[in-house]
Amino acid sequence: RSESWLMLLCALFCSAFVPAQFTQECRSDTYPPPSSSEVEWFDVSLDEAPIIRWRHVVARRQSQIRDLLLQFKNFIRQLTGSSVYFNLVARSLTLIAPTVPQPYQDEMVGISTVTGIPLGEILLYNIFYEATNLCTSVLAEDSKGVLYHARNLDFGLFFGWDKAKKTWLVTEYLRPTIVNIRFKKSGQTVFMSTHFAGYVGILTALKPGRFSLTVNSRNSLDGSSTAGIIEWILGKRDAIWMGFLTRRVMETADSYAQAKQMLTGTKMLAPAYFILGGNSTMQGCVITRSRDAAIDVWERSAAANHTWYLLQTNYDHWKPPFVLDDRRTPGNKCMMAKGQARMGFKEIFNVLSSIPVLNKLTTYTALMRVDTGEYHSYRQTCKDPCPIW
Repeated sequence: RSESWLMLLCALFCSAFVPAQFTQECRSDTYPPPSSSEVEWFDVSLDEAPIIRWRHVVARRQSQIRDLLLQFKNFIRQLTGSSVYFNLVARSLTLIAPTVPQPYQDEMVGISTVTGIPLGEILLYNIFYEATNLCTSVLAEDSKGVLYHARNLDFGLFFGWDKAKKTWLVTEYLRPTIVNIRFKKSGQTVFMSTHFAGYVGILTALKPGRFSLTVNSRNSLDGSSTAGIIEWILGKRDAIWMGFLTRRVMETADSYAQAKQMLTGTKMLAPAYFILGGNSTMQGCVITRSRDAAIDVWERSAAANHTWYLLQTNYDHWKPPFVLDDRRTPGNKCMMAKGQARMGFKEIFNVLSSIPVLNKLTTYTALMRVDTGEYHSYRQTCKDPCPIW
């Protein structure tokens, strides 16, 4: 809704930051991306004790995680004029860390131990992604019935602007932390996902042969992520963290139908959009969530004149997107221009690399195919001229 904090902040900042109108061009020359942009793979064993299962991942990225948290701390200090507020929040979160459900509590303790970063800061790092990420997700089926699922993850809005480099500071510090994870049990891959190292929840994932899942944030007056987090801190804990729910779905659900059931009815700390892909023709939906339950399930069979794909950004699909953040219209334009017959990783990547779907906040693009288990993710950078969101 136009009254949401994100829209208000965008309105306040637009006069200072929004540049001249950008040409909305559907790219055709961005795939394959350079090998240097490919995200590194790690294995995480679910058979190992939670307190040690992330040690090798965060050991390789501990300096990047530290740099990111330092940047966020500097941002809060510049905003408030003091480090007191950040330190107070971090100390408070340390006190409530024992209330985090297992195995995520022990995983965060283990990450803190390996990196030497205080537990409260690791918990704060995991809360980041409950709050906001501005994303574009696409489910598409080609003319042969092959299903594809892809997404851009945009993050860092208003967390510090570098005037010299014309970029969001937190976004720049996030890219080096990106990793791909193969979650394994008894030596077999259960599912694959893309993470910011140190974050234990799930935002982008594929369960080979079963289903795929991406999460886009939703800002709404019917329950905000901030309210949910505050309730948790104050002792009301009848809802699950969004990232923990998606992690549970990827670990335990064995089918598209089961995943859909879990994602529609479980009470959460934060509202969200769940973009869920299946393994057979016409399977795919966008689940619009309040904190309590689903308020809408947009099935591919109800996608008006383009039933072969769904495209979701950060606004309810039955309402117009926010005027200062319309990635939906150019995204749909490019999808329709590419067409179902040509659809595949190449064309979806080109769509997600087209301005303004690609913008200064974009950290990575992920490409997934359930039937073959193919999963690729690439760090993304939008070179000038480029919109700031």
